[in-house]
Amino acid sequence: MNKAKLKDIAEVSTGLSFRRYLDDAGEQFDVIVQRSIKKDGILDDFDSLRLNPQNLKPHHFTRKGDVLMKMPYPYDVVCVSQEGLVISDRIAIIRPHEGIDPSFIAHLLTNAHIKKQLYQLSSTERIPHASLKQIKELELVIPDLETQKRYGHLLNTINEKIAEDLKVVEYDRNLKEGILNQLWGEF
Repeated sequence: MNKAKLKDIAEVSTGLSFRRYLDDAGEQFDVIVQRSIKKDGILDDFDSLRLNPQNLKPHHFTRKGDVLMKMPYPYDVVCVSQEGLVISDRIAIIRPHEGIDPSFIAHLLTNAHIKKQLYQLSSTERIPHASLKQIKELELVIPDLETQKRYGHLLNTINEKIAEDLKVVEYDRNLKEGILNQLWGEF
């Protein structure tokens, strides 16, 4: 296993400050905002906005295998499978080089060692925020590609199980609420 800085194994940039490009006559785009990136690698809840497409650069659109990281705390991370979404500002876009598994990197960036590095590097503001420069300097432990793929697959499977377990919990909460509401209906 080798140690490497993120900037040495991936292209790292930031999203678009889309507020400048809002245009009532522009094209409709789904925009990834901070709330779109959730814990456990979930990506949903996009803003649908009209933007002037002439101002959008190709690197502001998602590509399969992109890793997105919120720059403010809690630094949630997701590996992208959907192409063509606009990435907004305060989100780091990490495009791993060849020989680096994006899924593995996404999971690695959620590890406590990385959170500790970010905490030490980030500003002392009330809500910690890591700069793009600080994110590029994160030191990672990188095994060979096959090992990365195995870890990525295993951790994706665990995330899928967590998502299913959360659905069961939500179902049980709704069932409990329904039973209690039925009790009130009897009076």
